[in-house]
Amino acid sequence: MATVSIPGKEATVSETKTIHSDSRKSTHGVSGFFPAIVNMIAEDGGSFFSYLKELGLDRENNLVVLSSRHHYFYDEDELKRVKTLINLKKLNQIKYLDEFLCSLSQILPENTKFLGCFIDSSSMGDALLHPIKLLKQTVVRLDLLGERILSRKKVTEIMESAGFGIDNMTERNGITYFCAISKNSSVRLRRA
Repeated sequence: MATVSIPGKEATVSETKTIHSDSRKSTHGVSGFFPAIVNMIAEDGGSFFSYLKELGLDRENNLVVLSSRHHYFYDEDELKRVKTLINLKKLNQIKYLDEFLCSLSQILPENTKFLGCFIDSSSMGDALLHPIKLLKQTVVRLDLLGERILSRKKVTEIMESAGFGIDNMTERNGITYFCAISKNSSVRLRRA
């Protein structure tokens, strides 16, 4: 519980945000996010921040971030109020991707934004010019990291079969970021 200060009024709520008379100012700081969310997104680099800002989601309320390093459990009722869900773990690293996405699609309300990222194996075509990229491409292809090979086309297929529509895909620093919208219709599992 925390105290929310509105000039002339004071109330106790379960959020830790101070609301000012100018609603554009908040204790969220420069990024617009709560410090815990900033820390989680910062774990995975600054490109996610700029992608969120580009989409206009830098001041979004009802936002949940799934960390790539720490595991949290969310109640189904908590996720039903979410407007934006950010998954920081690359899709390439999710072992049961179809099941994960179908579960999300069934739980999330219609029109919920789902953001995430993956490494597009097809974009590694210029690897001959960069020895490190060539090595990484070889490691990925040999499946030494336990990562699945994904492309924009394959991710679009997987997302659509799980009940999401792709709204945006942007590549930054070798990582492709996406924004999908939940359709919340009947979903089916893809067979690989």
